[in-house]
Amino acid sequence: MNEQGLKDIHGPVDVPGDWWWLFYVAAALAVALLVWVLIRFIRKRAMRPAPVTPPIPPWAIALAALALLEKASPVGEEEIKMFYFTLSGIVREYIEARFSIRAPEMTTEEFMERLRHSPALSAEHQDFLNNFLNISDMVKFARFAPSAHDRAEALASARRFVEATRPVTAEASS
Repeated sequence: MNEQGLKDIHGPVDVPGDWWWLFYVAAALAVALLVWVLIRFIRKRAMRPAPVTPPIPPWAIALAALALLEKASPVGEEEIKMFYFTLSGIVREYIEARFSIRAPEMTTEEFMERLRHSPALSAEHQDFLNNFLNISDMVKFARFAPSAHDRAEALASARRFVEATRPVTAEASS
């Protein structure tokens, strides 16, 4: 000891035994715990059902298709015929999806006969469809040449029909 009561530094002290194995065991346990947590996370994620997207309602599909068709401006006889094929196809597919009536594969007469025995559509809607499909058939098969105003009116009528026959629910108003 020196005059101020301070002691000199001692040399290195030996630690009894070899403790490195404890570090290796702790590291192995940490890795095992990490692997276990990852496996649990992956399994839980794999077992989680995929989010179910609600199907697009038939009236939304029909209205979107009518909006696309509205942008077309048919000029020649064949283009006008294709316009009416597409327009009547949209309406028939809407009826099939909305009311479960197999409309696309039937002739207009077969379809209207099936509708007469179905409570799905009112008499007013049945009359509209009868007139609409007969005019479409005249354009498609009898070379009837409708004016641009007639085409616009047919498109507007189809839109009104879809909007009038869609269900009134909170879901439909969105």
